[in-house]
Amino acid sequence: MADQLEMIRSFVGHEDNLNMWAKLFISKTGRTVGGWLVDSWSTFGAPYWRPQLHWFDKNKFFQAYIDFDRGEMHRSEDKDIDPKRAAFIRKMVEKWELEWLQDEAK
Repeated sequence: MADQLEMIRSFVGHEDNLNMWAKLFISKTGRTVGGWLVDSWSTFGAPYWRPQLHWFDKNKFFQAYIDFDRGEMHRSEDKDIDPKRAAFIRKMVEKWELEWLQDEAK
């Protein structure tokens, strides 16, 4: 049986002209991080990223496609992700995950 995930928190942030929002999902069974649904893009200059939706899980990136009619997400591993985009996503997710863990410890 597949692990059930629950969205528990949303984040929005930017660094220079790079932007991102993310939703943190945790495992309902183990209360551990299940993954992140993220969208990243750039504004007003290089690297000229268009918005792109990814599922980020255990250091792997998956292109995410949401089927709103069925309420499902389909994903396939993104082996061609721009290394700069991947580094930006990792950096922001690490920051937000630490923030979430600190809030949980309160």
